[in-house]
Amino acid sequence: MSKKNLPHIALYVGDWERDCNVLSLEAEMAWLKIIFKMHLSGNEPVYKTSAKGLQILWKCTADKTAELIDELSINNICAIEDIRGGYSFTSRRLQREKNISQTRSKAAKKRYNIAEENTIPLNKTAAKVLQNTDIDNDNDNDIDIEVEIKTDFDGKEGMGEKPTVVLPYPSAEFARQWQLWKNYRHNEHSQNYQSAESEQAALVQLNNLAQGKQTTAIAILHQSISKGWKGLFEIKPQGNAGKKPASKSKVKYSDDFKRKIAQRLQSG
Repeated sequence: MSKKNLPHIALYVGDWERDCNVLSLEAEMAWLKIIFKMHLSGNEPVYKTSAKGLQILWKCTADKTAELIDELSINNICAIEDIRGGYSFTSRRLQREKNISQTRSKAAKKRYNIAEENTIPLNKTAAKVLQNTDIDNDNDNDIDIEVEIKTDFDGKEGMGEKPTVVLPYPSAEFARQWQLWKNYRHNEHSQNYQSAESEQAALVQLNNLAQGKQTTAIAILHQSISKGWKGLFEIKPQGNAGKKPASKSKVKYSDDFKRKIAQRLQSG
């Protein structure tokens, strides 16, 4: 279900009490009715209505409507604008949340486009060889991967570059599926990776769960999305009830993934 169509309203009680304590009960209820209308329109921060429509919504006379509008305006509860034949109400909180959402959406789209440009697709033969490297090099696989990314990015738009992460599988398909997973976490659970370090840790965890296999990693992403999960988990076996689970084999890291991580550590 989209966040815009949720059956409940995210009402911040502390803010509401602080802002609306100065209002009469009639004015407070009048503002709440406006909030209801904004919610029903998909959390749009602006609600426009005719003067007659406002009287019907608030169930009062024209004089009382004008009195309530003055009370809301004087106490700076919302932005109210006279329009032709009616009024326009703007919720500053909803407007701010909409601006933040649009900024995040643009940033995610920009990151995805950059990942697409920087990813070199592999043919099937090369991908198969990459996934099966180091089968006999168990000692090389027993490594703890810790990535420290140095950056001068200070959070201000246009100041410095945002840090990037190393994908365990250098294919355009995996880049698309990983971006799909991040979009799902943002849209369904309002969760984002707060830093490049946390996203890199999630990628390493995914690679561990998938035992170094891209197809398994993508299947894990699809499993979590289809079941509405917030995290990543091993593929649940089907039809193995009562059977002893197979022992876990050592995680296989591709040469390319280990090389990129090593380069990142050296550059740090």
